[in-house]
Amino acid sequence: MVKRTKSRFRRVTPPGVRAFTLAEALLAATVLAIVSASAIIPFTAGVQQVNESGKLDEAAELGEALMEEILSRPFFVPTDRTPSPGPDGAATRDQFDNVDDFHGYSETAGSLMNYKNQPQSASTSSTLRRAATVEYVTLPGQTAGDVNAFVRVTVVVFDGTTQIVRFVRIVARED
Repeated sequence: MVKRTKSRFRRVTPPGVRAFTLAEALLAATVLAIVSASAIIPFTAGVQQVNESGKLDEAAELGEALMEEILSRPFFVPTDRTPSPGPDGAATRDQFDNVDDFHGYSETAGSLMNYKNQPQSASTSSTLRRAATVEYVTLPGQTAGDVNAFVRVTVVVFDGTTQIVRFVRIVARED
């Protein structure tokens, strides 16, 4: 006759209560991971939108600053009233003495300059760059002999190769 002995291991759960299986625990962990990931996605998207908004604000500031600098210059060189788009012998931006000297002006990413032609220290984005064009235009209804009375100034700010903001102004001769 075989004698039964008591087991050394006690039952942890009370009789009639079923415990989790390994498969159920893995399924619960998977569901928890999916719920966590779906809850984090909106926050990540929000952070990206805030970053893009900040870059757009900075691009607008940089574009407006260059446009205001261009518009602060006289229409013609004080001693010469003939139009000549592009710098008239001026080597650097701080030497530009009229509006059309800015035609073809551009800066490379990471080397933005202020109005004194010194590196722009306020820029937080090293991927932004600016370009400007100044073109003489004739408007509808303008007198046929009255050429070179208006210029279209365009300032564009790029993030890499993508245009972010563009400012266009028509400027009239002072006289």
